[in-house]
Amino acid sequence: MKLSGVVSARRLVGLLAVGLALALAATLGALPSGTSPSSASAPADHPNIVIVLTDDQRMETVSPEGMPNLWSDIRQQGRLYTNANIPTSLCCPSRASILTGLYAHHTRVYSNNVPYGAWPVFHQRGLEDKTIAVALHAAGYETSLVGKYLNLYYPDAGFVPPGWDHMLTFTTSGDHYFSYSLSDGTSYGTTPADYSTDVLAGYASRYLTEAPADKPVFMMLATTGPHWPFTPAPRDVGLWHGGRLPSYTDPVVNEDVSDKPPWVRRLKEVPQATIDADRASAQEAVMSIDDAVGGLVDTLRTTGRLDNTLFIFLTDNGLFHGEHRLMAKNLPYRFDTQIPLMMRWDGHISPDSTDTRLALNVDLAQTISAATGLGLSTDGLDLLGDVTRGGFPLEGAPWIPDSTPPKHPAYCGYRTHRYMYAEYATGDRELYDYDRDPQELTNVAYQPRYRPILRWLRGLAIKSCRPVPPKFGWSTGTASHASSR
Repeated sequence: MKLSGVVSARRLVGLLAVGLALALAATLGALPSGTSPSSASAPADHPNIVIVLTDDQRMETVSPEGMPNLWSDIRQQGRLYTNANIPTSLCCPSRASILTGLYAHHTRVYSNNVPYGAWPVFHQRGLEDKTIAVALHAAGYETSLVGKYLNLYYPDAGFVPPGWDHMLTFTTSGDHYFSYSLSDGTSYGTTPADYSTDVLAGYASRYLTEAPADKPVFMMLATTGPHWPFTPAPRDVGLWHGGRLPSYTDPVVNEDVSDKPPWVRRLKEVPQATIDADRASAQEAVMSIDDAVGGLVDTLRTTGRLDNTLFIFLTDNGLFHGEHRLMAKNLPYRFDTQIPLMMRWDGHISPDSTDTRLALNVDLAQTISAATGLGLSTDGLDLLGDVTRGGFPLEGAPWIPDSTPPKHPAYCGYRTHRYMYAEYATGDRELYDYDRDPQELTNVAYQPRYRPILRWLRGLAIKSCRPVPPKFGWSTGTASHASSR
């Protein structure tokens, strides 16, 4: 049987799994008083907002073959942003930017851990009072977050962030695919019915179903998947091993990294077998997310809300699968910063449309503000408008991944459609010309003919990456290729 036939055949199985999760959620008790089942749409001037936010999802995993529900329900009925990016390519900084519409140099959330980030920094800086949830709640929205919030947030401490009518999140650490507990007191084991993406999707559909008929809703479903260890739902195990997406490009495993910074040059090549196994498992973990998207769209349709819903799909950052010998994130390379982003809003977004602008996670809050009339002031653009940007800052704190190193210093840089420039606290510099080198194989920062481009981008980086990340300072000298070795 062809792979496409296998994918089509298991769609029904996936939708049944989401349906079972919804039935389970419905048995876990009533929602807070004042809520009731709804079969009416929100007021015409207040669209419903639904965000599906995934974790560490690569761009090529989104395709008709890889996510058929997303493709048919959102992409073909809405808009694909082909140049969507994350300025600080790490979970917590990205989520802080999504919630507030602010760059990391304004949130000061640069990391998944203290002292440079995570929920304690977000909380201590008072950013929870400035989220889209707070603004939408004040505007009369029924607000729900289901799934991952911010790293190191522990709801069992009794604090619920402002702006959320319902917040269902994890109370246990770990990868959260199996054997976890949720903030409503429920616990889950290792059976297929316990798979977290299905369970969370069931809760999200339940909240949409039982939201008050006279209130618009804001729903944010934030999955664990497809984050490492790329654990798929049992029904999807093995589906993509031995197969591949047409859009996938193999990394150059024997890449010459002699022109890369020292922390890259120290790495060993990643075996192709490791890359293939991780890539296939990650794609399999995406399939249950696709089921969740299909289930949410069905629920919105059943409740009469779909026609007036701004549905947004994105991930918090990209991920390396062997490029530059890396199996990591939190770097300025495009494999980390480029993300899938799609939107649907019937009557406002043309079906099957494409937007090539540089779009960012900081744009979501401004887009939602414009769609709902909130009047927020953010660092972002309205992605449903026609304003464009020429580029954006890249910024990151020093970091060591939870898995095997690399270790890298803090950096600042600037990205345009054609170029990516990054400068590290060590003085090392990188410049890539995407017109000539889309895989970033050749660092041209030290080539004489690119000096005017480097000076121009460095100037933009100095102007926009302000204040700079922790442990970063602009080099006062002129770095040479020899010194970077």
